[in-house]
Amino acid sequence: MYHLLLLLLVLLPFATADAHAAAFCNNATCGGQSIAYPFWLANSGPNCGYPGLGVSCNENTPILDVQFHQYRVLRIDYANRAVSLADVDAWNTTCPRLSFSLSVDPRSSLQLTPSNSNLTLLYNCKAGVSRPSAVKLDGCPEQSMAWYVLPDDDGATGDARAYGCEEAVTTPVLMSPRRPANPSLREALSGGFQMRYDDRSERCGACEQSGGRCRYGRIEEHGGTGFACVCDDGANKLRCGDALSLCLKRQKLCKTHLLFSSPSFCFSLVVI
Repeated sequence: MYHLLLLLLVLLPFATADAHAAAFCNNATCGGQSIAYPFWLANSGPNCGYPGLGVSCNENTPILDVQFHQYRVLRIDYANRAVSLADVDAWNTTCPRLSFSLSVDPRSSLQLTPSNSNLTLLYNCKAGVSRPSAVKLDGCPEQSMAWYVLPDDDGATGDARAYGCEEAVTTPVLMSPRRPANPSLREALSGGFQMRYDDRSERCGACEQSGGRCRYGRIEEHGGTGFACVCDDGANKLRCGDALSLCLKRQKLCKTHLLFSSPSFCFSLVVI
């Protein structure tokens, strides 16, 4: 009984560390969509996950900011590390007034997949667009001059002046076998597009390979972003699963509490 009590005193700080680590890796739900690692619920403080994958829950709708523009999260495919998004400006409308052309930073955790095509929307065109595939949008309430849509395979340049228009916005759309052969603009934009997610950081890769989860958080001292690898025994700055390091931590704890300091006891704690 005495030895059991001593053992519990030794392991208690590590159980506290486990709870501390789990607190940073909680899953959440928004609008029926599970928000789990490497995504995380924004506005909830530092959490496990990749930079840029913080999801806001606005009126029970999951929203992801990409390049400082808001996109509705349609679904997250954790098995294939993919997320489907739709521009909030284009959601469920027949007259989308888009304001942002998505241009992905190659260093970002999110990258467009080959499953996407592009649509270019031309706004306030002074004359007709002389391309066979150009589709004119009529009857839109904000329309003062002609609006057109150009598909990706038409060789659209994205330069509004080349078409005699004031503005050109290019957006990706998903090419899916489940989508109609000739979808309406509303269907195409509301169906969204697909991006793959991955953390290109070597330290995060090493953390995940060791069984940990990456966490990025603000360091108040200098306002930068810090990295931690969240493991079963708490946050480790490098990686998890280092048995020798864990042994030394627990052996040091034994000495601190004046309990056992022998390697055999340390080994017994590691294998429990």
